[in-house]
Amino acid sequence: MAKLSVDQALLKAKSHVKKGKIQEAQELYEAVLQAFPKNKRAQQGLAALNKSNQPNATQSPPQETINQLIDLYNQGQLAAVVEQAKGLTRQYPDAPIIWNILGAAAAQTGQIDQAINAFKRVTAIKPDYAEAHNNMGNVLKDQGKLEEAIEAYKKALSLKPDYAEAHNNMGNALMDQGKLEGSTEAYKKALSLKPDYADAHYNMGNVLKDQGKLEGSTVAYKKALSLKPDYADAYYNMGLVLKDQGKLEEAIEAYKKALSLKPDYAEASHILSALTGKTTKSAPREYVENMFDRYAYKFDQSLVEKLSYDIPKVITQLAVEKHGSGSLGSILDLGCGTGLAGEKIRPHCTNLEGIDLSKKMLEIAKSRNVYDKLDHVDIVEYLSNAELDFDYFIATDVFIYVGDLSEVFRLIKVRNRKPGKLIFSTEHTNGKGFHLEKSGRYSHSMSYIEELCREFKFSISHFSETNLRKEKGRFLIGGLYFLDF
Repeated sequence: MAKLSVDQALLKAKSHVKKGKIQEAQELYEAVLQAFPKNKRAQQGLAALNKSNQPNATQSPPQETINQLIDLYNQGQLAAVVEQAKGLTRQYPDAPIIWNILGAAAAQTGQIDQAINAFKRVTAIKPDYAEAHNNMGNVLKDQGKLEEAIEAYKKALSLKPDYAEAHNNMGNALMDQGKLEGSTEAYKKALSLKPDYADAHYNMGNVLKDQGKLEGSTVAYKKALSLKPDYADAYYNMGLVLKDQGKLEEAIEAYKKALSLKPDYAEASHILSALTGKTTKSAPREYVENMFDRYAYKFDQSLVEKLSYDIPKVITQLAVEKHGSGSLGSILDLGCGTGLAGEKIRPHCTNLEGIDLSKKMLEIAKSRNVYDKLDHVDIVEYLSNAELDFDYFIATDVFIYVGDLSEVFRLIKVRNRKPGKLIFSTEHTNGKGFHLEKSGRYSHSMSYIEELCREFKFSISHFSETNLRKEKGRFLIGGLYFLDF
C-alpha cells in the first residue's frame, strides 16, 4: 500500500476481485481504510466483497476467473491452481468446475486425498459431470485400483459416449491389467472419435509392442510423431521397437532424437549407451523407477508365468540349505519389487525388510503382508544412511541394473553391525568386469565378483550358473552367489 496511491490501490483491488483473488483484494481495501477510514469506495468495495464471500449455492464464478485458473493449469503452475481453487471453493461451494480443476491439480501435485475428495464433491453436486468421473478414474489408476478406475471410466462414457479421452484412459487401465485386446479396442474407439489424438496413437503403439506386433507399433508411433513432432516418449518407445527388430542404427537415431527434444531423458541416455557400447556404472534411477512403475501390475504374471522366473525360490532354498536348522534371522531384501522373494523367504526368518525404487512395486509388496518394513529408496542411499543390523542381504535380479557393485559391497561390509551373508543373482558373463548389454541390463563376471570379495573381505561359499528367466524363448544364464562377510 505504501507504494500505491489510493486510486491505484482501489483499482488493483477491483482487478483482484475480477480475477477471483479475494484475499488480495480484501487486504488492499483494509489497507486503504486503515489510512483513510472514511473512504467510501473502499467501504463499499469491502462490504460487497464480504457479502459475495458468503457461501451461496446459487453463485457461479465469473468466466474470467475460471479462464484464469485454466490458464494457470495449462502453464503447469499447479501449486498456484490448488491454492486459488481452494479459496474459490469457499466462495463458490457448489461450483463443480472449480472442484474439478482443484482435483486435477491436486492429483498432479501428489495430493491424492485432496483430489479424490474434490472429485467426489463434483459428482455429488453434478452426478452427470463426465470429466470428473474420468479424472477420478485417472487417480484410481495411478493408485493401482484398476477395477475401480475402469468403473469410473465406464461411468464417464455412459454419460458422454463420444469422450475420446475416457476411451484412451480406459485403454491404459486395461493395458495395465494385461488385457491387451480390450486395450486395443479402447484405443481404436478413441481414434475413431478423434483421429488426430497423438496420445492415443502413442498408446496404440505401446499395446501393439506388447503384443509383439512391431511393424504396426512403429506405424502408430510415427503417426503420433506426425501429429506431435516433439513427442520424446514416442521416439524413445519407437527406439525400443526398432532395437527389438534388430534395427540398431535406426534405434540409435530414435534415441538421439528423443534426447535432442529432452536432454535430461535418463532412459533414452541409458539405452543409447547400451547400444553404442558404452558401459556406465549404473542405470539411472529414473530408468529403473519408471520402468518398474509401468510394469508393476503385470510384473508377476509376466515374469513368473510367461518367463519361467524362479530365482526367489532358488535363493531361498540355497539360504536354508547353507544355514542349516533354525531361523535365518533378520533379512534385508535389496530391490524387493513386488515381494516375490519376500514371500518365499518369510517363513524362514524373524524379521524381513525390503527396499525398492518403484512405489507401485512396493504397493504390491505391501499387499503380500510378509514384510516388517518397506522403504522407497535407492540401495546405496539406504545402505549409506540406515542402521544396518541384518544377518542376510538378498538381491534377486537386482544387480542387473546396478553395474558397479563396489559401493554396495563396501557399505554392507563396513556398516552392518555384525558378520552376515550376501546372496544374489547376476546375469553371467565370461571374461572380466561388468558390461552394459544391449538389453540395458548389466552382466557380471565371476572374476569381477572375486575381485570385490578380495577388496572388501567377503568369501564365496557358493557359486553356480543357473537359468534366470526366458528371453525371446531362451533362458538367460545367470550367476548365483552366496557370500560370507
